[in-house]
Amino acid sequence: MAAALERADAAPTLTCADVTQCSICHWYPLNKKHTFKTIVVPASRAFVEFLGSDGPMVIPETAKGARVASRGRTAVDDDCELSDDESAPAPRFPDDEAAVDAAIAELGGVAFCKLNWSAPRDAAWLTGGRLQCECAGDVFALLAASEFARHDVGRAYDGCGDGGDADAIKCGAVVALRAWRDLEPSREFRCFLLDGVLVAACQRRVDEVFEEFDDGDGSALRGVKAGIARLVDAGLDVPRDCVLDVALDGRRAYLVDVGPSVATDPLLFAWPELLALRPAASARPRGPSTDFELRVVDADSPPVMPSELSSFRAPLDVAEIARAGGLDELLASMRTQRADDSSSSDDD
Repeated sequence: MAAALERADAAPTLTCADVTQCSICHWYPLNKKHTFKTIVVPASRAFVEFLGSDGPMVIPETAKGARVASRGRTAVDDDCELSDDESAPAPRFPDDEAAVDAAIAELGGVAFCKLNWSAPRDAAWLTGGRLQCECAGDVFALLAASEFARHDVGRAYDGCGDGGDADAIKCGAVVALRAWRDLEPSREFRCFLLDGVLVAACQRRVDEVFEEFDDGDGSALRGVKAGIARLVDAGLDVPRDCVLDVALDGRRAYLVDVGPSVATDPLLFAWPELLALRPAASARPRGPSTDFELRVVDADSPPVMPSELSSFRAPLDVAEIARAGGLDELLASMRTQRADDSSSSDDD
């Protein structure tokens, strides 16, 4: 959600209620049959304050540790932290840990995690690009390293045009654990609803060309449009103005996420052109159809947009360490570098 806040000039101002309606704790109970099984865990005040705090990234201590970057190896030491103060104990959140571990177990031992609006995709370098979580330690490490998570707990309502009654309009922070599904990147789409009408959609990965869309007769794109329209026509209970992330799997379409309209990155569109597609009151169709505009990156030309996560990637040497051995080796390397820097300063 945060990625588009600066790109929404000339667009209508959101209200706190608009943002709250797009929190997973609001839309998931209304759309269970159209999405993946999800267990929503209310976050404790202490955990929320930890995620929103400034300073070095610290990985909370948990019983099982964090295995996010060391699959098949021993877990990271429970008290590992990316902090200059190695003597400070890592924080513990036993109630949050127990609830998250129980949810992951109920989902079959592996899950995808997110907060109310955002998943910690900017911290995916810890996992080699995947966000599979096997325990609370994995979840806590990803959330602790994520700027998207920090935005959710501290700035989700920034830019809203109303103050309103915070208790009535705003919602509390949650950790949502979702059943893990391997999705094909070429089958993920961002869809735009205005006044309850599906007006446009585009591929979710804007930095990739998927040659399957260039099949000569357009049948692949017609199939995509039909799949998206079937889902929206199936009776989704979502805000009339919102952004839907949708995944296609065979003939089935799944609702992946819901975002507030002008605060969500429009990817291959711009918000002024999307808002111009809003149907006139006198000509609104009864429901969405396959007549909406669908954009994909043209196979005849290179991608023109960088990944929305490009500014969050780790340096290559850090990423290589994480892939090869996990956070324990990464921490050891950083501490060695810090010691070398300190020694150089003393010599000078």
